[in-house]
Amino acid sequence: MKINSSTSFYFEDTAFSGVHKIAEKVMHDIELVTGTAPVKGSEDSTVIFGTVGKSALIEKLEKEGKIDLSCVKGKREVYGFYVLENQIVIAGSDKRGTIYGLFHLSELLGVSPLVDWCNIKPVQKAEVEITSDNTMISNEPSVRFRGFFINDEWPAFGNWSGKNFGGVNAKCYEHVFELLLRLKGNYLWPAMWASRFSDDGPGLLNAELADELGVVM
Repeated sequence: MKINSSTSFYFEDTAFSGVHKIAEKVMHDIELVTGTAPVKGSEDSTVIFGTVGKSALIEKLEKEGKIDLSCVKGKREVYGFYVLENQIVIAGSDKRGTIYGLFHLSELLGVSPLVDWCNIKPVQKAEVEITSDNTMISNEPSVRFRGFFINDEWPAFGNWSGKNFGGVNAKCYEHVFELLLRLKGNYLWPAMWASRFSDDGPGLLNAELADELGVVM
């Protein structure tokens, strides 16, 4: 199964909006590698992704015997990564599980978790082969909350966020959350010196974005 210029993604209407946002970031990762952005397609797309209980297609594939969700259902932050003959299927036990599974595809393509934060670009290739050997079920995290603290944010982080995004707002935190989720984290202690996370979005946009992407504050 090859990821190349003809790759497509299937976006189910029932999926979490935050999962859709991360899928678009992974599509951009593929563009960085292959030079061509994937398209949004139908149920026979190259990449199928969904969350248990939120995806009719994932349930259909299980009923057809194409995937086994027994080690995914009821787990916390777990994903199944299944390489079929003509498709990659990513099934998460919950929202974060699906997000981690999508970013796992980026890792297999050679994309660094620091691709956005540090502008580390992947090696360009016409195509990348993903084989059945890559089929796997992730482990349930042994540490429940994993993340980082934006420590002593002034002047460095505060000045940087003001210059690039107009403040420590949702435009800024989108990049922080992306880094966190690419690293399989789920928890952030925000900037606190001269910032109020739930007021600086502007308004509640920071908190709403954290909820949408599954980040615990």
